[in-house]
Amino acid sequence: MKKKKVFIFIIVLASIGWGIYHFTFDTQAVPKGKLFKSVKSPNGQYIANAFHGQDNATVDFSVIVEIEDTIKNKKKNIYFEYHCEEADIKWLSDNKIRINGKKLNIHKDVYDFRHE
Repeated sequence: MKKKKVFIFIIVLASIGWGIYHFTFDTQAVPKGKLFKSVKSPNGQYIANAFHGQDNATVDFSVIVEIEDTIKNKKKNIYFEYHCEEADIKWLSDNKIRINGKKLNIHKDVYDFRHE
């Protein structure tokens, strides 16, 4: 009986830890609103899609930028900024991009204002 309680406690603790990570550190969990800009990479394999975050009476504007790999058909969020309405996107090379002054390698880097 004691082993079962310990097991349940560990499951609950792990679930809480995952929830904290998912909702405070994982940019893939950020809800996207309306797409307002798309910019293709120089070789055309990637597209930077900029979305306005979901705003309401208690949450201000935000910008989320996802990179879409048109060959592998995969998407991932690499940029999340709060109190922001625009996305100045410029591809520096096929793998590097500048978004609102932040230079990112699309394969390695993620900018999230919550971690500054």
